[in-house]
Amino acid sequence: MKITRHIIIRILAVAILLLLLYFYSEMAIEANRQREHRTDVGLGIAFLFAFVLIILLVGFITDSIVRIFKKQYSIALINVPFLLLFLIPVLYISCKFSGEVFYCKCFS
Repeated sequence: MKITRHIIIRILAVAILLLLLYFYSEMAIEANRQREHRTDVGLGIAFLFAFVLIILLVGFITDSIVRIFKKQYSIALINVPFLLLFLIPVLYISCKFSGEVFYCKCFS
């Protein structure tokens, strides 16, 4: 039961942050549609998404390190799928900038 609780907490933390970002983007896009001179809302939302991803990555890495030092290895392993999931956008952006890395073929 202890491991299930940690999984649910991590899923809820990620889901709540991404849902807040989604609702904010919907409100910002709708407000931008009603303006006479539209701005680039999508770029701001992309920067905000990158900021949220960085915060989540740092949080999960810190939690993993703390759990390893406390010798709670099973709980530390819960963070690995989340970290891998957060690395996909980072790898995609690095492929778009360089395109020469061996893993870029799976993104194109």
